[in-house]
Amino acid sequence: MGEKLQQGDRLPSITLTLTNGETLRLPEEMPSRYVALLFYRGHW
Repeated sequence: MGEKLQQGDRLPSITLTLTNGETLRLPEEMPSRYVALLFYRGHW
């Protein structure tokens, strides 16, 4: 498991697969400097 982010830390580079099959690269494709991310685990 990676290190926990602290206030002021930069988001590490990650690639997310969206529900429509497209990918989103963060933080490169964030619409602005300030973004809130919400992770929902769904069904396990």
